[in-house]
Amino acid sequence: MNDILEKYNQLSPDYQKQVNDFLDFILDKSKDDKSFEMKNWKNKILNISTWTDEDIKSFDEVQQHFNQWKVKEW
Repeated sequence: MNDILEKYNQLSPDYQKQVNDFLDFILDKSKDDKSFEMKNWKNKILNISTWTDEDIKSFDEVQQHFNQWKVKEW
């Protein structure tokens, strides 16, 4: 810890301010960190919507119409 303080004291006041700002940023960020909870993660994954066969059929129909579309030439 002493070597960090020695290095810090060797910095100019402008660089010391940058170090302080960076440390404040890291501290704020660490407060927002949430620990990983497997149960919550699993629930989120289970709640992801899925497409039914009927949904996919709609896409196929649209694709057929799109492929039949004639582009006008200039």
